[in-house]
Amino acid sequence: MRRNALVISLLLLLPFTSFASTFAGDEALIVAEPPSDNAYLFGSEVRVATTVPQDIAALGGTLVLAAPVEGDALLLGGDVNVRESIGGDLRVAGGRVFIEQEVAGDLIAAGGSITVTGIARDIRIAGGTVTITEGATGSVIIYGASVTLSGNYAGDVTVVASDRLALGEGTVVTGALKYNAPQEAYIPASATVGSVAYTGSSAFLPTTEEAETFALAGLGVFFIVRLISAVVASGLMAGLFPVFTQRIVDRTLTQSVGRFSLLALIGFAVMIATPVLVFILMISFAGIGIGLVIGAAYVLLLLLAYLYAGVLAGAALMRTFKHTVVTWKHAVLGMVVLRLVGVIPVIGFLVSVVLTAAAAGAIVVTCYKFAFARDEDLLA
Repeated sequence: MRRNALVISLLLLLPFTSFASTFAGDEALIVAEPPSDNAYLFGSEVRVATTVPQDIAALGGTLVLAAPVEGDALLLGGDVNVRESIGGDLRVAGGRVFIEQEVAGDLIAAGGSITVTGIARDIRIAGGTVTITEGATGSVIIYGASVTLSGNYAGDVTVVASDRLALGEGTVVTGALKYNAPQEAYIPASATVGSVAYTGSSAFLPTTEEAETFALAGLGVFFIVRLISAVVASGLMAGLFPVFTQRIVDRTLTQSVGRFSLLALIGFAVMIATPVLVFILMISFAGIGIGLVIGAAYVLLLLLAYLYAGVLAGAALMRTFKHTVVTWKHAVLGMVVLRLVGVIPVIGFLVSVVLTAAAAGAIVVTCYKFAFARDEDLLA
């Protein structure tokens, strides 16, 4: 039965499906027919090969927009490639981001490597290596390590570069170029800049607004680093221990909602009772050793439960589309979804806690059955 998978999928996707006319997900998803309205897509690999008449939101390991989007676009993935024009605003985050065509609205991007070869209106970018070749019709603000700019910029350009800033041949900045970097930018003689304001990093004292911006950027980087770490760890667990992972998922998702609730209650009980037991053991000299061992096992259980909560989320989403064999791709997708849903107040916290408790309960029951090799009982 897939009732558990359906229930968890609805919990995870509720904030997004309320306004969606087209919702699709698969391990490898190719959209070849035009959606009737907004499109909400997810998968290990998502490729859009037909025009999207309104907005699109997509999540996946690899995202490719090979057709125009007439509305706004929100894209989150490992590799993101926008090969056709965006009629509205574009919000994108990924490890590697390529934007090859025009963005009629504003562009906001975050990632490790960002390359923009199409023109946009206002541009806001935070990344490692940033390259813009065509320019912008509005203002540009960039936070990055190595930044290279060329093309025509109708407004002001503000850059904070931890490594270097370079302008290409023939670059035109109609407004002011304001930048902070360890060394002065390379500005060729063929470039035209309205005015240049350089602030060396040694003398730079941020304003209140800039300090707030840095703080927000730092939180964003911290969130991305935690997300990447969790995704990698979850994918490794599913990839290195496929049999154990499949057993945890089958025990949690393929039976009744009551069984899922029972596993969650077991997980809650273990998570709450174990610290009390460790405390009681630690206050007695004879129990210190046992308490340390149980405490270490408890920390390991919490870590595994959190990682397998992501696996359960991905497996639940994929089982909605009849995928029953769990792979590392499901774990990666599920952890990304779980981390993003986790930022939603109240709902995100509850979903994360319930899935973590269910995973903990399934791990405890599975290990118990393996250790004592009993016949199937009420918890089977």
